[in-house]
Amino acid sequence: MTLAQPPAAISRRLHYAMLLGCAAFLFQSISYSFVDIDLWHQMALIRESLSAHHLLTADPYAYTPTLHPITDHEWGAGAVAYFAVLWFGGRAILLLKFLLAFATAFACLRCARLRNSDSCLLALCAPIAIFLAHLGFLAAIRAQDYSFCLTALWLLWLERDRAGNRLWTIAALCIFPLWLNLHAGFVVAIALTAFHAIEQALRRQPVFHLVPLLAAMVLEIFLNPYGLEYFRFLRRALFMHRPFSAEWGPVSDLGFTFTATFAIALLIALYAAVSAGWRRAPGIFILAATAFQAAFHRKLLPLFAIAWFCYLPAYLESTPPGQWWIAFCRRKSSFLSVAWTAFTFICLFAAFRSQPWRLNVPSFLYPVGAVHYLDQRHFSGNLMTPFRTGAYVSWNLYPAVKVSLDSRYEVAYSNSVVQTASAFYQAHANWQSTLQDSLSDAVLVPLNTPVAPLMPSTGWPRVYADPSFQIYARPGSPLPPDDRISSPVNGVFSVPPL
Repeated sequence: MTLAQPPAAISRRLHYAMLLGCAAFLFQSISYSFVDIDLWHQMALIRESLSAHHLLTADPYAYTPTLHPITDHEWGAGAVAYFAVLWFGGRAILLLKFLLAFATAFACLRCARLRNSDSCLLALCAPIAIFLAHLGFLAAIRAQDYSFCLTALWLLWLERDRAGNRLWTIAALCIFPLWLNLHAGFVVAIALTAFHAIEQALRRQPVFHLVPLLAAMVLEIFLNPYGLEYFRFLRRALFMHRPFSAEWGPVSDLGFTFTATFAIALLIALYAAVSAGWRRAPGIFILAATAFQAAFHRKLLPLFAIAWFCYLPAYLESTPPGQWWIAFCRRKSSFLSVAWTAFTFICLFAAFRSQPWRLNVPSFLYPVGAVHYLDQRHFSGNLMTPFRTGAYVSWNLYPAVKVSLDSRYEVAYSNSVVQTASAFYQAHANWQSTLQDSLSDAVLVPLNTPVAPLMPSTGWPRVYADPSFQIYARPGSPLPPDDRISSPVNGVFSVPPL
């Protein structure tokens, strides 16, 4: 697939140089891969469900109170990942990550091309969209990656609907049950279709076929292994406040560069939409909705980037700056060909320096050495863990070790459990009471948490230390001390047996 059919005034060399440059930039942006914190509990659920011969609806991993029943909206993503690594090894999830990222880009490109967007404007907008979306594809592999890819596909189908093609609805009803069992982001499809229907109605375009489609999509939600419990989970997950999950914070939390890029993208979209007029800016409701969500929830920033790239180039084409850029590309075709080619090689060089073929388990993120220590000492008991590391411990040490918390925020834990853990690791008022009241036999302490320098005052002996994590055991514990503070630990992705 090419960016567009090259106009006569634009050389074929420039056309493909822009395409390769954008692809190389995407590849470089996501070339460093680490295992996502949620992948551990997703695969662990499938592993234990296979042992139990049914999909678990009661939590086996935590010694703290958990919700019952548990409704894991990412169970399908966990199954895909588990069997992929079981049959083909860890690099299989690397391949899945890159396939989903490039499939998302391809669907966006097809959508933009259906709007007759010029190649030069596509190439101009692509780096901004890639930069805003790339955090969603860094980890290998996140369940939300399926939602990002299917969102791009859905926008492509909605564009076909604007052109009068109705066959897409059949494909949509076939894909939708798959989506809802991979990730709860399937609600995006319902929202996109609803916004599209409203916009089409305001434009006095046919919408009656969309009403039964929406009704059928809602009914298809029953095609899940949890039945009515899935609807209860959705009610909680869609409206719950997540103050202890950083990725649900506003885009401004990502720092100046992301905030400025997001603001620039918004200003460009606003200018182009106003210049074109809303009647000549189809998709503007969808773009506005994704922008609003991204502003308050940085986790949803890739959704905005996807919609922005699908719609913005066509909006720009009718503006004076857009026409100027197209004319400039035609005049400077040779120069831009060289520039894009150089950009491609720079991106590829940077990508291969990141070793994109490696699946990293970084020891600064995961307690690799601490888990190895507990495994070697045949530790059996309750380990207090922070939000980001509990699932890694369960994946490697369950059933001998149970954890206090992992990253299944809306799936398994109440706000009070998450709040208690956060208060302890942030050393808030009365944090010591957590140690006194808990059933913990040991505490995993990341060195970058405020509680780390205060732990020696608790009377709990430190039994393990490395450059990133420490373990403190309950007084009287038989765990022997092991100091590896000067010994870097390298993590290796592995699949423990059933």
